[in-house]
Amino acid sequence: MPKRAFREAIHGVRSTTVDPSEEALIEGTLAGRRQDFETLIERHQKALYTFILGRTRDRAVADEIVQAAFVRAFTRLRDFRGRSSFRTWLHQIALNLCRSHYRSGRRRREVPLDDVPEPASPVAGHAGEGAALRASLDGYVQRLPPRQRSVLGLRVFSDLSFKDIARIERISENAAKVNYHHAVTRLKKWLSSDDS
Repeated sequence: MPKRAFREAIHGVRSTTVDPSEEALIEGTLAGRRQDFETLIERHQKALYTFILGRTRDRAVADEIVQAAFVRAFTRLRDFRGRSSFRTWLHQIALNLCRSHYRSGRRRREVPLDDVPEPASPVAGHAGEGAALRASLDGYVQRLPPRQRSVLGLRVFSDLSFKDIARIERISENAAKVNYHHAVTRLKKWLSSDDS
């Protein structure tokens, strides 16, 4: 048994390993270490998928776009200048792919807002109360205007700053804050009307 492992076992001390920085992972990827890019994928895949799924509402399309975003990021990594975080750059790539998907006409048929049924209110004391509330909230999020829905998703699910959101959405930082505020205000209003 190596001395370090023996000491850790005896004293209950665990060695702490520091995760490599994104800059180090990017440099490693550019140097040919694919495992460094796999680490970047592991760090960002879940948040990116959640964000794109919120935009597309289709798991298969979200999977396709996320996969394409990572492929594009890998092939264009030399173009990454570091003016924003890797996460922001990756979200921008995914958002552009999402927009291209919609422009190409492959999207699902649009349903007018008036034709969308209101989500059912959760029934107090019912075992599925949490699921019903989530379904209700999800329905309300889908009713938000696209920009508000996007800003909300980037802020809540991807935990991006308003500055990064502004870059991705190509709007001012103040506009990102205003869209987020309006989205949250609408959701609170709609949810409070469920309680009455």
